[in-house]
Amino acid sequence: MSWPKKAIEISFILLLILVPLIFLPFTSELFEFNKMIVVYLLAVLIAAFWISRMILENRLIFRRTALDLPVLIFLISQSLSYFFSIDPRTSLLGYYSRFNGGLASLLSYALLYWAAVSNLDRKSSLNLLSWSVGLAGVVAGWGFLEHFGIDDPMWVQDVAHRVFSTLGQPNWLAAYLVALIFIPISMILSSGSKIQSAKSILLFSFTLLLFITLLFTKSRSGLLAFGVSSAVFWGYILLRHFQTHLKFLLSLNLVFIIIAISIRNPVQDIVFSRQPALPSASAPVQPALESGGTESGAIRQIVWKGAIDIWRASDKNFWLGAGPETFAMAYYNHRPVEHNYTSEWELLYNKAHNEFLNFLATTGLIGLGSYILLLLAMAWVFIKQLKIVKLDNTLEIGHWKLVIPALCAGWLSLSVTNYWGFSVVITQIFLFLFPALALTLTTNPATHSALPATTSNSRLFSIMLLFLPALYLSYSILRYWTADIKYASGQNNFRAFILTQDLAYIVKAYDDLASAYSLNHKDPPIASEFSTAAAYMSLLSYDSKPETARQLADLSQSLSRQAVAASPYHPNYLKSRGRSLLLLAVYDTSYYPQVEATLEQAARVSPTDPRIPQMQALVARYKEDYPTARRYLEKALALKPDFADALASMSEIATLSATPESP
Repeated sequence: MSWPKKAIEISFILLLILVPLIFLPFTSELFEFNKMIVVYLLAVLIAAFWISRMILENRLIFRRTALDLPVLIFLISQSLSYFFSIDPRTSLLGYYSRFNGGLASLLSYALLYWAAVSNLDRKSSLNLLSWSVGLAGVVAGWGFLEHFGIDDPMWVQDVAHRVFSTLGQPNWLAAYLVALIFIPISMILSSGSKIQSAKSILLFSFTLLLFITLLFTKSRSGLLAFGVSSAVFWGYILLRHFQTHLKFLLSLNLVFIIIAISIRNPVQDIVFSRQPALPSASAPVQPALESGGTESGAIRQIVWKGAIDIWRASDKNFWLGAGPETFAMAYYNHRPVEHNYTSEWELLYNKAHNEFLNFLATTGLIGLGSYILLLLAMAWVFIKQLKIVKLDNTLEIGHWKLVIPALCAGWLSLSVTNYWGFSVVITQIFLFLFPALALTLTTNPATHSALPATTSNSRLFSIMLLFLPALYLSYSILRYWTADIKYASGQNNFRAFILTQDLAYIVKAYDDLASAYSLNHKDPPIASEFSTAAAYMSLLSYDSKPETARQLADLSQSLSRQAVAASPYHPNYLKSRGRSLLLLAVYDTSYYPQVEATLEQAARVSPTDPRIPQMQALVARYKEDYPTARRYLEKALALKPDFADALASMSEIATLSATPESP
């Protein structure tokens, strides 16, 4: 075996170990951001090793498969949508804090698919799956302990009530567990369904651990996916091996039922519990199932309505959507007013919470059609591989045959969970890799051309040259990651300043954000946060250093203009610019017209957001234009009648209007 091929296999193992496992507390998003960085780094390495292998073996190494054309059509549709996107930066790299789903990530997943089918064989694929099952046991084990409070002090969420382990969210953990749970079952079945050997006992323990942790997530979509996929998996197994595996099927599922009944109210909590539709105005702004707010299904219906409205908005949106991963921007322009009556009215929705509607809104009918075509092609690949296992009696007997229906069931579960949510990094990897592994399992290892006894200097030089762009790409990815660390530190110091009013924190925040901006000046979140910090520094410097204050004010304006120009349809950057300008208006009232113009633009971008007219009323109140302030507050209350801030401001305006002017 050539060293590049071995390096590719090791890289895939690292991919399926590190992506589920990694999360870091010092980045702006603990989970998905770091997982996406790992994917980018390993995709670069795998591509470099793959090309190195072709150089060493002096041949093109690319296996043609039935998925080549569907994957290519899917990528073309996403690229077309990207070129007409309302926010190209976001469409390329993904929404900042989600990251998965941008064109760069989709290209990486496609590369991983082609690299897997072209470089992995049956042995390496089985080894990869064994590592995946072992790692799933670790992730599930942590989730199991999490239910009993092992890391409760680390999180503001009630993590013991709904565990999320190293995945970051209960539904994401559930999707991960369901996708893998059938693999250890298939390995047990290959031994004749007898729990005798140490390996079978370990696999059976892993299966139970994954199921228990799935219950602890209290994920309705996860349990539904488990039910659907179980029917497919066991249906196939019993159709082929009814007498051999019926006893094990009944025994295992009886154990599942006993566990489900023994665990306190799992089905009742997940399926039947409902919360009041309209929480009080003082309800904490957290996801519904964690905070007891509006039931998540009711919120999904509102968001889905907004997604369909985005798709219908124009001919361009109808065919190509608003652009990959631009749901957050597009949704605000079509956000149903009913969203204001939920407990999550001020949370930013950057996904449609339905993968199919998300594609429809962001990439249009062409994008959704290509995605469905890709899924149908993947399903056809699984059907063909199952037929090969059934018909080809020349293939050696081994547990890999039953792994294929396990992969099929796990792959199918992804679309079920995605229907009620959205893909994340690890589930998107599974979506592309499971069909690839099924293809490698049903193909006997090919006889490769012998490697030359010695490698020529020209080939070695070619490989060295190849790794130069790979190193540059890796450096760029790590620079992007380092910028985010500085950005997160700046955010934390800024929050500390707001809470304590300790000036040392705002200085630290400014320095951190300046460093982040120097490393990554293209992403609007960094520029926007830096703008706010500069505005505060300007305000604090004005009395002692007016010239410095002016320079900081100019910097703040430039940064906020840049953020808005890069993402003109995102109301948060407009609101952030409005706040920065309002700070500067404390010592220079000439900024008021810019504040008003910015908030007017924000109101056009997000016409149903009550926070914007409330901010406009605040500006009018500072200008002592009480009739205008009242009109804006009335507009805010028309959008959200229980808006506490607007009600308080209305009362204050009434008092000020009734107070006679001093002589």
